Amino acid sequence: MIVDLLFTFVDLIINKGIPFPSVLLLMLYKLPYIMVMTFPVATLFGIAMAMGRMGKDNELSALRTSGISFGRIVFPIIIFSIIVSAIAFFTNEKLVPFANQRSQEIIQEIVLKNPLPEIKEDVFFKDAYNRYFYVKKINNQDKTLENIMVYELAGEIIPRVTTAKKAKIEGLKITLYNGNIHKFDDEGRLSYEASFEAIEMNLNEDPLTISAQKTPEQMNSIELIYKINQLEKSGVSTNPLRTDYLMKFSVPLTSFIFAIIGLPLSLPTIKSGRTWGMMLTIVIMFTFYVFASVFRSLGRGGIVDPILAAWTPQFLFGILGVVLLYREVKFK
Repeated sequence: MIVDLLFTFVDLIINKGIPFPSVLLLMLYKLPYIMVMTFPVATLFGIAMAMGRMGKDNELSALRTSGISFGRIVFPIIIFSIIVSAIAFFTNEKLVPFANQRSQEIIQEIVLKNPLPEIKEDVFFKDAYNRYFYVKKINNQDKTLENIMVYELAGEIIPRVTTAKKAKIEGLKITLYNGNIHKFDDEGRLSYEASFEAIEMNLNEDPLTISAQKTPEQMNSIELIYKINQLEKSGVSTNPLRTDYLMKFSVPLTSFIFAIIGLPLSLPTIKSGRTWGMMLTIVIMFTFYVFASVFRSLGRGGIVDPILAAWTPQFLFGILGVVLLYREVKFK
């Protein structure tokens, strides 16, 4: 994965003249994500190589003939895999969102020579109060808005329309300045019109978060579940975000899953040599990630429930590993 990044970054240095320290910093911020993805692979390869070497040197046979059960032999490895999964979860929860956001900022500010915008135009969103906001411009520095329209569905057939030239956001309140309110009857004729200098509206979220949305990879689980709840109130499908949220817990557990399934499958190396164990390791790794990618796409597309999408690969391979591990402990 690092080599793949190097191909891209070398091109940035040579053809786009990006300073080497900037590229090095960009790669540094990419490392936490790579670590989370490679922890399970490292665990699986480590188990296969360790058990293979112990089998080749007859150490496993010596332990077994000394009366030490297979369960006792693999117990430290299981504990270690749980610790690795915990480290992966911490890395994925604390380091990866921050690192991904910083890497994106570096790409925009340094690599693309395009500073992060403080104002985004044509922002449109719906809040939990069944109001539709259209904002022409947003200034993130002083939290002011320009050219605003608010459509309110308050029981009327035709929405009430409020327009304002400027607005100021303070916490979860927005104050509209120099605007007009229009109401219409059921036939679409103007029934009420009024001007105002300033009016306040309560909000359930800060509209400025709409103009600077983070991707799921740039949010931790708390931020992501908050975003999911806000979108659900607005009637938006949250299958993609809910799938990514659940995968923040299922992906770190992969190290533990790989451990319990890799332990019994690495034992044939005692008789067949280390090559057979490594081949099985590669096949397991490839198959699991294919399953994980397919179910992730199914969950994001709403074809299967996000819970099934996030946990099915871990569940299936975990059951297989438990069965194989139990067979080794019980009958050997």
